[in-house]
Amino acid sequence: MGCFSSKATAQSCQCANGHVAIGSRVQTQWTRAEGGNDQWFPGTVKAVFADGTIKIQYDDGDKWTGSAMQAWLLQGMEGPPMGGAPINAMPVQGQIIQAQVVG
Repeated sequence: MGCFSSKATAQSCQCANGHVAIGSRVQTQWTRAEGGNDQWFPGTVKAVFADGTIKIQYDDGDKWTGSAMQAWLLQGMEGPPMGGAPINAMPVQGQIIQAQVVG
């Protein structure tokens, strides 16, 4: 007998900044409230469930299942944005920001 999930699956669901599906690149923050260090960790969505939760396989090998609303979709990116902040997030004091001026 193998282990399996009895949760109903879904094709996609809403995340913090869009919709995710199996294979989507995302990142989540391991917050101090969770015992973490407020770092952002990139990974790949491995399962999407009808209740709005997702299963992530992180690039460092860890796994997590939780609310898709805690995941930030990495749109057109390989890995986390510069500085480790989520897409569309406001900079925080002390964060190094790189920019390219065009025009």
